[in-house]
Formats: sequence, C-alpha cells, structure tokens
Amino acid sequence: MDFHLNFFNAQVGNDAFDQAQIEMLSGRRILITGAGGSIGSAIVKVLSVLSDVVFMATDHDEGRLHSLSLDLDALNPFPQGRFSILDIKDPKSIQTAFDSFEPTDIIHAAALKHLKVLEVQPREALTTNILGTKNLIDISMRNDINNFVNISTDKAAEPTSVLGRSKFLAELITAKASKDSGRNYVSCRFGNVFASRGSVIETFESQIKHGGPLTLSSKEVSRYFMSARQAAYLSVCSLLMNSHSLYIFDMGEPISLLEVAEKMISESNANIEIIEIGLSSGEKKHEILSSQTEELIKTTNSKIFGANFRDESSLDKELLSNLNPVNEIMLLQYLQGQTT
Repeated sequence: MDFHLNFFNAQVGNDAFDQAQIEMLSGRRILITGAGGSIGSAIVKVLSVLSDVVFMATDHDEGRLHSLSLDLDALNPFPQGRFSILDIKDPKSIQTAFDSFEPTDIIHAAALKHLKVLEVQPREALTTNILGTKNLIDISMRNDINNFVNISTDKAAEPTSVLGRSKFLAELITAKASKDSGRNYVSCRFGNVFASRGSVIETFESQIKHGGPLTLSSKEVSRYFMSARQAAYLSVCSLLMNSHSLYIFDMGEPISLLEVAEKMISESNANIEIIEIGLSSGEKKHEILSSQTEELIKTTNSKIFGANFRDESSLDKELLSNLNPVNEIMLLQYLQGQTT
C-alpha cells in the first residue's frame, strides 16, 4: 500500500531539510551502528550524498547490510571498507571495526526496539540496549572519539516498559560519559518512525491482507510519528550540537492510531472490523517526549530542543556503577520495574 505516505505527509508535513547544515560535517569519518535498520539505513543515505564525508555502515545482520549496499550502488554491493558486520555485544568486534576504519564520530542506532518482545525477554534488552551501548561508549572513549550520538526513543521518557527503561539507562550511560570526559556524547529522542519495519503500520497492513480484524490496544491510543528521513537528518544534526546532553525532536502533534486504522481500511476497500485488545504490559496510552524534570530549551535548529538530565537519583547512580553482567539480576529487576 502506498497511501500511508500521503496520509503521513498530510499529518506532519514533508521531510525537506537544509543540506548546507549537514555539509558542515565535511572531513568527518562517521561509523553508524544498526545501519541495516529503518533509521540507520536512512542515516547512511543522508551521509552518502556528502562528498567529503566517509562513512562505515555496520550491523550484525549481513542480509540487511547487503540490501542497503545494493540501494546505494547496485553495481558494487558491499564495497570493502564501507560496510562491516559488527555486534555491539562483542567488544572485540567493535574494536576491530575501529581499528580498520578509524572513525572520528559515532552514530549509535543499533538496538532492540519491540516493546512486546522485550517485555517477555528482558535479558535481550539488557545485553543489547544497555551493555551493548556501554561497550560501544567505553571503546569510543578509549579511541578518543569526541562526537557520539545515541539514538533513543520517546519511550525513555518516564519509562514504564522494559524497552523504555533500557533506553533511558542507555541515555544515562551516554550522559555520564559526556560528564566524565567533557566530550560531545549526546542522546537524541524521538517517537515512532512511520511505516518502518515492525511498526504498527506493518501490522495493520498484514491484518488487512489477511482479512482482519485490525487490533488496537485502545481506540484512544495516540503516537508521535516522523519519517525515517526526518529522523536521520535530525540525528546527523545532533553531531554538530554540543550544548546539551539530550536532544528531543519536535514531532508535531500525536496521531490517533484509530484514525490511521480507519484510513487504511478505507483505502483497502474492505469491510474489516477494528477491535480493542487492551494495553499490553508496559504500554502507554499516550507517549510523552520529555519528563517533567527535563526542561526543553530551543536550539539553533527549529526542529530540535535541548534538555539536560536532572541530578542522578540514588537508583541511577547504583545502576550506573553496576553495569556488568555479574550484576545481571539487579539490572533485570530494574528493567522489569521491580527495583524501588
């Protein structure tokens, strides 16, 4: 179905951006983790048009990397030195990529992101989203990387899910690295990427294809959306900012998932029912972009707000000082909301 892009643009506008701004990255060598994902691949495509920027696209999924390389150049798939398999859970894998590419900047988009999956497999969130991020930051620090952008999510704002807590702790790890080193290690936070792999749009399309019904946790649910290209551009812009520990993207107004479902059914010309199945564990009816303690501050980019974390709570300090597989039980308790 192609209609969803028209619907999206009608809701939040187009994704045009200022090419001159990102051309300020001239001379950088940028390594992207999670480059095979929706956001990571869009970031690579933004960088690929900059003549004086060298990138290395990395992912643990060789199939996705190969598809991305074909998108960029069908006659030269997987060119050496530009695409590499990398597992952020393996420090040796990270260091090997650093040794061969010698990056100046890191954009960290690798993560597990499916709320329902991580609710029942919290250890996967721990090993990838938390410890994997720590591995990447530790090695970046040792290799004197000055600019590091951690891609986060609105679910990290006052988190209620395993996914949200894992991404919030990844934000804290990033902020602590910046505080300890004085380097530009930042997180950028935004909502859902419209029609990305594994998104609710993909779910609705599959349910329509199979004759329905369409399932909604609640007909009152709303979500923030942006295009992958918007998310990529604003993530890249975050490399150029150094005044805050957290950047929050202007997502416009949240969109009703009921309205999205009704539009999709209408476009399909099918008689399909919409049913409510109730909120799943950790799911919010409405997402927020920032917590009450995160004051939003305007930046030079009208689409990006800056924010700084409050002083770390005693729990935050305890978690940050125990980021080690040996302390897995305590970390898993936090992810599942069992630590007070």
